[in-house]
Amino acid sequence: MRNVFKAAVPSTLAIVAALSAAPAFAQSAQPEAGAGSSGISEIVVTAEKRPSTEQKTPIAMTVISPEVLEKNSVSDLASIARIAPGVSFAAAGPATIISIRGVSSRDTSEIGDPAVSISIDGFNLQRALGLNTSMFDLERVEVLRGPQGTLLGRNATGGAINIISAKPKDEFAAYLGGEIGNYNTYNTKGMINVPVTDTLQVRAAFQTRDHNGYRNNAPSKDGDDDHSRAVRLHVLYTPTDRLSILATAEYAEQNGVGPVTNNIPLEYYTADNVPDGLLVGDIDLSAPSRGSGKTYAIAPGSFLKTRSWNYRTEINYDLGFANLTYQGGYRRLKVARRTLLGGAYGTTAQNLTFGQTEDLPSWNHELRLSSNGDGPLKWQFGGFFFQEKNDLNTQFQDYPDSDGIYGTPFVIQDYVYPDILSRAKALFGQVAYELTPGLTVEAGMRYSKDQKHRNGYKVTVPFSSYMTDRCDLTDTCVYTTTAQASSTKSSQPTYHAAINYQATPTNMVYAKFDTGYKAGGFTDIAEYKPEKVKSFEIGTKNRFLGNTLQVNLSAFYYDYTDQQVSQNVVLDDGTVGTIVRNAGKSRYKGAELDVLYQPTNVDRFNVYVGYVHARYVDFKASVSGQLARLATSQGRLDEDSNYVLDGFTPPQSPDWTFNLGYEHDFNVFGGKLTPGVQTHIETKSYFTFYNLELDEQKAYSRTDLTLSFSPDSAQWTVTAFVRNLEDRLILTSAQYPSATYGTYREQYAPPRTFGAGFTYNF
Repeated sequence: MRNVFKAAVPSTLAIVAALSAAPAFAQSAQPEAGAGSSGISEIVVTAEKRPSTEQKTPIAMTVISPEVLEKNSVSDLASIARIAPGVSFAAAGPATIISIRGVSSRDTSEIGDPAVSISIDGFNLQRALGLNTSMFDLERVEVLRGPQGTLLGRNATGGAINIISAKPKDEFAAYLGGEIGNYNTYNTKGMINVPVTDTLQVRAAFQTRDHNGYRNNAPSKDGDDDHSRAVRLHVLYTPTDRLSILATAEYAEQNGVGPVTNNIPLEYYTADNVPDGLLVGDIDLSAPSRGSGKTYAIAPGSFLKTRSWNYRTEINYDLGFANLTYQGGYRRLKVARRTLLGGAYGTTAQNLTFGQTEDLPSWNHELRLSSNGDGPLKWQFGGFFFQEKNDLNTQFQDYPDSDGIYGTPFVIQDYVYPDILSRAKALFGQVAYELTPGLTVEAGMRYSKDQKHRNGYKVTVPFSSYMTDRCDLTDTCVYTTTAQASSTKSSQPTYHAAINYQATPTNMVYAKFDTGYKAGGFTDIAEYKPEKVKSFEIGTKNRFLGNTLQVNLSAFYYDYTDQQVSQNVVLDDGTVGTIVRNAGKSRYKGAELDVLYQPTNVDRFNVYVGYVHARYVDFKASVSGQLARLATSQGRLDEDSNYVLDGFTPPQSPDWTFNLGYEHDFNVFGGKLTPGVQTHIETKSYFTFYNLELDEQKAYSRTDLTLSFSPDSAQWTVTAFVRNLEDRLILTSAQYPSATYGTYREQYAPPRTFGAGFTYNF
């Protein structure tokens, strides 16, 4: 814990300096209309696919209100991870990896599935690309912690993030806003809501985001930039009191250099520092000298372009005894990118490049019937269908004798997969019965069937032949064409059982058992099995002191079987590929304390403390070379040359996380001035399952300051912010060092940023 307290020192100083500062509350903390002098409001949620309130929903969850989203300029998933307790963010190139309670999936390939379900308005977003452009004009964001296998399905073994956009209303409303900041940040947003008739309402919204790269990558353009545009149109038609039809169209695009990797030249052990069991000339496995992480040279020419079109519909019909709901639609995502693979600048490997184009149409359909009424029995049943196709072409390329990655490349590997399919079907149901006033039992089941296939071919040249002999210069390269036809099917029932007791209108306890499932799949190297989890959780949700103190507690235990673990490996031809292994057993156990306190109308505190002890219990990884020597030195190499990783920590799983915040309203200048502070602290974690010093994220704190002012008329709001006050270098990726490229490869979260914004409400 020493590192935790050391990390907390600058945050504590920031809190003392700010004294009256405004946190990024994870839940609305505004008084209810007509309430007394103080009180924490309830937010209506749909975490269980029917309206309820957060405090009466027996799920460990965080609800982020529109006020908090606005105050913290939430515009992407990384922003959610910045303010939502128990959530962390990582990256694999441009792909987003979300972890909840230390559970994540690092397989971001075209076959991989996330471990955290992400949806917008009930529409499942399958791929880890293109997720960051829909976070605008939102009603709320629900973050559900723990497996949600019955109602949300196969890819919710870690939890779920439900993004709910703001819907049309029966009154005119509009706003325009903008934001400026360092790194030449210029963001805009706007919305107009028009009640066309008594039965027809329209809402249109847009967002643009522009900032230069956070890194100085000369001679390349600066990386980690953002240039995106998004627009959404809702049309709500309610011809009768029983029927409502919501049609939505959404378009988003993203451009720029895209995420960049710091390719740090490898260091090797010498006779003076080689550890016992390793050899002189082995790769140094200690943390590399990364400096500030803000300046490193890369070859010019990288780019990232995404385009997405989403058309979805929600239809609700009140049958009297029940409500019939359809949610679904069509989404098309196009991706084109070219990114460096990891060779250090100034070496013959500096232009080794990954090129990718994808065209992904997908369909979501869900139909469910939910009971109405206030009787003791509540139920819902439904069916779900998902299908995604993909036309994928990826290339491992080099641009020899060039200053950057432009011109005509030499293709070392060409993967052509015009026929990739992922299909999922499910039937589900859940019932709840109130045995006595306040005492309710629940039971649910989902049966899922999954199918995946990939057909095409690959054309390859031996990497070592190209790099050492430059066979391209003598026209002696030997090409090998290999047909690819892989497929897998899996199915699994998942279950839910719970007992909830609403002891008083403001005090509830619950205990529940859930199972979760993530479909199996394959890589170019081998197949992997489905991932399964059993979850046991108890919790309590409470309001005290006249509705001014909210205290929620939960404790959980996860029993994972065949947890899917992704890693990069060196293939026989010298290139780097991805393999997914199944860890035989993994165990997660932990507890959470989530507190909101509003002692007066103008003071609000929030405290979150989370503990997760995540460890592999039965996990062996086949190794050779230096990793085999390392395993031997640790007494962890078995007779089959497997590295026994029992007791190691899964990636992105810190033992302790803390969120601390405070805000205060000053009634000055004819309005409300609200300064605040929010601090996130976490203990060390790792980015690979080898738990090496070079992939360790040390304990750190990250503090955000905000300041907002609104006049009493509430027609406009001005805000100011500082994020990552400490200017901490925070890793989002650290891969096992690559002898192929001769580098350590790392990605980083944004450095300190600051700016100001203005919103005018019409």
